[in-house]
Amino acid sequence: MRRAGVTLIAIALLLAAAAPAHAQSSGQLPNLPWPNLLPPAPSPSNVQPGPVPGCRKATLRCVDKVIRRLKARRDRLGCDHRAVFADTYLLLTKEMKRTIKRNPRFFSDNRWLIYEDVTFANFYFAIFKKGAPIPEAWQIAFDTAANGDQNAAQDMLLGINAHVQRDMPYVLASVGLRKPDGTSRKPDHDSPNQVLQNAYETIVRDVERRYDPFIAISNSSATPLDDFGGLEMVKGWREGVWRNAERLTGAKTDAERAQVAQSIELNAANWARMIASFPGTPGYRAQRDAYCAGKNR
Repeated sequence: MRRAGVTLIAIALLLAAAAPAHAQSSGQLPNLPWPNLLPPAPSPSNVQPGPVPGCRKATLRCVDKVIRRLKARRDRLGCDHRAVFADTYLLLTKEMKRTIKRNPRFFSDNRWLIYEDVTFANFYFAIFKKGAPIPEAWQIAFDTAANGDQNAAQDMLLGINAHVQRDMPYVLASVGLRKPDGTSRKPDHDSPNQVLQNAYETIVRDVERRYDPFIAISNSSATPLDDFGGLEMVKGWREGVWRNAERLTGAKTDAERAQVAQSIELNAANWARMIASFPGTPGYRAQRDAYCAGKNR
C-alpha cells in the first residue's frame, strides 16, 4: 500500500515547486501564490452571474443549502468509496463559508463566488441523477470506487480531478470571467487556493476517521513536503481550469467550443486513468469496508 501512496505523491511532486528547507518549521504548509502572478488573457465581460437553480439571490443561505445537500449525499453513500470525495467536498464548502463569515472582504465579489459555488455543486449532483450521462473522468472515478483495492487518497484525487479539471471550466464560463467594468475575476478564482490549504488537515483527519486509516500514511503530517506537493498539484489544476474557461469563452464558433470541450474531457480522463492505475494491496477493499462499517455504525 505504501508504494501506491508514494507513487501518487511522486506525481504531485512533479508539478510542485521546490519548498524551502525551513518552510515546515512552523507546522504550516506554505502557500506559494504563483497563480496570482500569471495575468489573465483577454476575455469578454458580457457574461455575468445571476440566479441559478438552488440560489435565486446570492447569500450564504445558498451555501448552507449546498452544505445540507452534500451532507445528505455523503451520509446516503455510507461506506461506498465515493463518499470520500463527498466528505472532502462538504468540508471544503464549510471552510469556504467560514472564510466569508470571518472576512467578508476575503473575496472581492461574494455574490459571484456564491453563484459559482452553487453552480459548481449543481454539476456534482447532476451526475447522480438516474439516466444522466456521466463524463469519462467521473466514470473512471466511480468505477474505481466500485472495484479494486485502491485507497482513499486515490478516491479523493479522482473526485477532485473530475470535479475541478472536468467540471469547473464550464462553471467559470457560465458565471463569467470579468466584472462589468472589465476587471478580471481571476483573483477571486485564485483566492480559494488558500481555503483549500486551510481545510487540508481537517479533511485528511476526517477521511482517516470515517473511511480509511491508510490516508494517515499516504498524507501524513510527518512528510509535509508530500502534502505540499499534493496541494501544489491541485493549484496547478485550478490554474489550468481558468485557462480552459478563457478558451471556452473565447471560442468564436460552436466548432471551436466543441474542440475546447473535447480537450477538457480528454485531459481530465487521462489524469483519472493515471490516478486509478496504481493498484492497492490485494484484499485491501475488504479491510477498508470493515473499518468504515465499524466507524460509521
